[in-house]
Amino acid sequence: MDRAYEILRESYGENAKFREGQKEAIEAVVNEKRTLVVQKTGWGKSLVYFLATKLLKEKKRDGITLIISPLLALMNNQIDSAQRLGLNIKTINSDNKDEWDNIISDICDNNTVDALIISPERLANSDFVKDCLDKIKNRVNLFVVDEAHCISDWGHDFRPDYRRIVKILQLMPSNVPVLATTATANDRVVNDIVAQLGENLVISRGELIRESLAIQVIKLQKKEDRLAWLAENIEKMPGSGVVYCLTKADCDLVTDWLNENNIKSEKYYADISKEYKAITLDKFQKNEIKVLVATVAFGMGYDKPDIGFVIHFQRPANIVSYYQQIGRAGRGIELAYAVLLCGEEDEHINQYFINSAFPTEKDMNIVVDFITDNPGKSISEIKGALNIRANRVEKTLKYLTVSDDIYTEDVNRKKCYYKSAKKWKPDLERSEGITAIRYKEMQDMDEFTKQKGCYMKYIAEKLDDVNAKVCGKCSNCGGLLFDERVGAETVQRAQQFIKSKFGVIEPRKQFPDKTKIESEFQFKGGIVLSNYADAGYGMAVQKGKYLDGYFADELVDASVKILSEFIKNNNIEWITPVTSKRHPKLVPDFAKRLADRLGIGYFEGIKKLDAEEQKKFENSDGQYKNANNSFEIIQVKKENILLVDDMVDSRWTFTVCTIKMREMGSGDIYPFALANTAGRGDN
Repeated sequence: MDRAYEILRESYGENAKFREGQKEAIEAVVNEKRTLVVQKTGWGKSLVYFLATKLLKEKKRDGITLIISPLLALMNNQIDSAQRLGLNIKTINSDNKDEWDNIISDICDNNTVDALIISPERLANSDFVKDCLDKIKNRVNLFVVDEAHCISDWGHDFRPDYRRIVKILQLMPSNVPVLATTATANDRVVNDIVAQLGENLVISRGELIRESLAIQVIKLQKKEDRLAWLAENIEKMPGSGVVYCLTKADCDLVTDWLNENNIKSEKYYADISKEYKAITLDKFQKNEIKVLVATVAFGMGYDKPDIGFVIHFQRPANIVSYYQQIGRAGRGIELAYAVLLCGEEDEHINQYFINSAFPTEKDMNIVVDFITDNPGKSISEIKGALNIRANRVEKTLKYLTVSDDIYTEDVNRKKCYYKSAKKWKPDLERSEGITAIRYKEMQDMDEFTKQKGCYMKYIAEKLDDVNAKVCGKCSNCGGLLFDERVGAETVQRAQQFIKSKFGVIEPRKQFPDKTKIESEFQFKGGIVLSNYADAGYGMAVQKGKYLDGYFADELVDASVKILSEFIKNNNIEWITPVTSKRHPKLVPDFAKRLADRLGIGYFEGIKKLDAEEQKKFENSDGQYKNANNSFEIIQVKKENILLVDDMVDSRWTFTVCTIKMREMGSGDIYPFALANTAGRGDN
């Protein structure tokens, strides 16, 4: 392996050395062994597969390494590091569609690409398999499964598309070396990976203790208390760092709060544009911001050695996720901090994620029955026909496809679904068993927050590290790292800040069938006061609707505060309520008091018809049809109108009422709702 040392020193300097286990893993791969590397974050797993790629390429010039990774957002980070070894790495993903043809040509025709990084979802794309994978399967020098815990049902981040990997490997020559890498696999997950990739797997497993990390757990139930703690303590921490939140809404809240307190921060989560993400990561890499506020969309594989702290705004669902996320910090510095803030909403949010991880038996039966009776339907046709949320339909279709219960064929450039010959029987024992494990993992995480002994040792033991030992740095080992108390004045400011945050209601521009809603029939941008049942006014809305049957004056006061200028700026002269059969006086009473306080006219122009409750309908097709049959317009005003409802979710009620009112000659419609009930669990 002298050549491996030569490459290492040519690329990283004369004094560069392999970390313990790296050389052995590279050697195993180059000798065509199937290898599993379980090493802590920052150990250098990517160096193993990139250096092995270099060595194998020197042996077989037309060979290529295929890397399966779920980390699309972080691929550029890996590509940059590979360039130090003189490798030409390409990626095919949803963000670079205009480059696909050239990349595939470079791979298949020109042989100028050393390694290709793709997501596991790409393996499900028949065009990619036909145009690229089938052509190179006999040229693959090395097959890499990055974040290999995703291949296991028992892993904390199981992804159904990873199941396709075993099938792809079966198409390749048996002597193709396979390298699976992960930082987060306990014995159960390791055994499952071995079962799927082969009994003769060489396993490289190192210590998981992070010597540079000092952990502290702080229990602050209220969001305003945690916001206050962040404002008072982040500037005491070294360098730049990450604050993890469980939801996108909390990412927005924390980012805005930190910036309000002159702590430079940017947010990072799934729905943010790729351009904004790239700019944000560049700022973070250069330490131009103090804090990156992120969901789990940011994490695995990102290499920044000087991250000084990782703070959790809420408790993660399991020890493995927590270990992986705090492992972002302290890779290249002697001391970094990991602070876990626990709050009252933690368990509710984590239960939501656990319960929605697998398709339900009901959803699977509905989808299988529909496809059996209606073969050849596209995903949009299936979504439109079933009363199941669109994301749940997608999850169910993926799960059933990977399980070979259904299959797809391309018909007129559309992916159409068919029932396979396999007898349909839901594997409930498996999904229920995994769900039970998830709840046990959540219980372990709760126990972690109550530990009197070393936090890091507890984590290592839960990950089955036989070398687990006391860290000597956490707050249980060496005393408090940061004050757990928060100042009353800062808490009060945080309370007011939460209450001042309102959302925007954007108009729908298309019907469910994708036909356009003409601009004159769209409502104008509106306002929502709070997130339902959340800190600020969300709890007051919940209490008013379901306990008191009356919306308190504080909600009128808060609404007046944010609507006064809005009313003037948009020349709104009237308020009308969306009525309800179940609570006929609730919204009209609130809307009348609001109109009186704002000094504008009030009228009741919408009659609620006998129809199903809107919340019973779970996708756009059903919600639109039901809303369209639920309301009759009995009068309108030609001036601009504020249309008031208690809750907003799909926006179809506002959309349908606006269309009907505009058809009768009303002025422009501006929606206002007390609480948003959409998107309450996300990433």
